[in-house]
Amino acid sequence: MQKNDAEIWSAMRGRLWPDADARELIAESRTFLAGEEIALVAAAFVAELNAVPAGFIELSIRAFADGCDSRPVPHVEGWYVEPFARGRGIGRALMEAAAEWSRDRGFAELASDSDLGNDGSLDAHARCGFIETERLVKFRRAL
Repeated sequence: MQKNDAEIWSAMRGRLWPDADARELIAESRTFLAGEEIALVAAAFVAELNAVPAGFIELSIRAFADGCDSRPVPHVEGWYVEPFARGRGIGRALMEAAAEWSRDRGFAELASDSDLGNDGSLDAHARCGFIETERLVKFRRAL
């Protein structure tokens, strides 16, 4: 990505995370593309289809990831393909870019997660070679 891709990337981030603050997403995108560190993004890639932005993937480096044997481990924090581009290999290409970036840095595993009810994401992960390691229900208690 280039510095001028911040708006394109942040717009797609907003479609993946519609409840996120749009100002925060653009600020993070600009900061990252200016070469500064931001929380939860160690690497990011944007894909195009016929010169039109078609999707993105973001990676973090986590101290550990459930189901992984190695530590630390790169983790897919965000993976999104625009509806018009789905089913054309864009998601797989983005995941392969993430895997290559991870291998190039000496990592042995790549971790990711998805909501239990997101069948499209679960299927896409399986098609990209991920193996489900566990299922988790998280709880919250207000104090």
